[in-house]
Amino acid sequence: MVQKNFGIYSDDLSGSDLVIETGADYIACWCKDKAAATVKAFELFGFAAGYEKPFAQLLAEVQLHSRLLTTHFNTVYCIWGYANGICVPNEYYSRSTAAAAIELMHGTTVDQKSIIENTLGDCVVATAIKEDAWDAYTKHYRVAANMHKYYSLLRIQKPKDEEDKIHIVFYHNDFILSAYKKGQLQIVQRFAYKVPEDALYHILNVCDIYNLNAGEVPVRCSGMIDDSSSLYHTLQAYLGNFTFEVPEKAIFAAESFHEYPLHYFASFCQHDI
Repeated sequence: MVQKNFGIYSDDLSGSDLVIETGADYIACWCKDKAAATVKAFELFGFAAGYEKPFAQLLAEVQLHSRLLTTHFNTVYCIWGYANGICVPNEYYSRSTAAAAIELMHGTTVDQKSIIENTLGDCVVATAIKEDAWDAYTKHYRVAANMHKYYSLLRIQKPKDEEDKIHIVFYHNDFILSAYKKGQLQIVQRFAYKVPEDALYHILNVCDIYNLNAGEVPVRCSGMIDDSSSLYHTLQAYLGNFTFEVPEKAIFAAESFHEYPLHYFASFCQHDI
């Protein structure tokens, strides 16, 4: 069953590009005015992970409740939020071995032809697009470019000088953590969690592995987390420099965005695609 969590719209969507982000249990989409660099609309749909019906049927169900996915946009971008992304130093990356690397890291068999890759500085972010999802999207939209969620996040997390920091993006059942030490990316990975202590364990374990002081390292979080939640209070109790990552208000053109904490939308709407 598909559930619509957000539907935020400006009156005028003209001049916008559409961005669709697809994960194991969600589809998010938003339209961005490139000239004004503002977000005019946003939708987020949730469904059970491991949805058993064909993706085309899932998309059809989402479209029944979507204004954006049933509106024509000249340019459409796809962000793939599945966990099977890899981030490899440029000097070690080879397209010919990318499928094998994804299979080794994530235990899933992928088709070499489905690999997409994006280069960011001295690393390559690669993933394998799910064929049924790709077929469903290209039937309805003219997709200009594909990228993995890690790539879109790392683009906006560029460290200053040699700083240490951690970024965390929360979804309803998992989160993406990226950690930097002396300005160098150490890890970017999705972690599943059920209770706050699960999330805390993964964060503290990353701090321990990469010798980051949990009481001092800046931890910037965004996504589906509230300051009244047990998750927030648990993390705040153990992480000494823990704050929300709040985007600039001027990014959001639709007034209804401002009825919610803006950190909900930071990982979706800050990209300059």
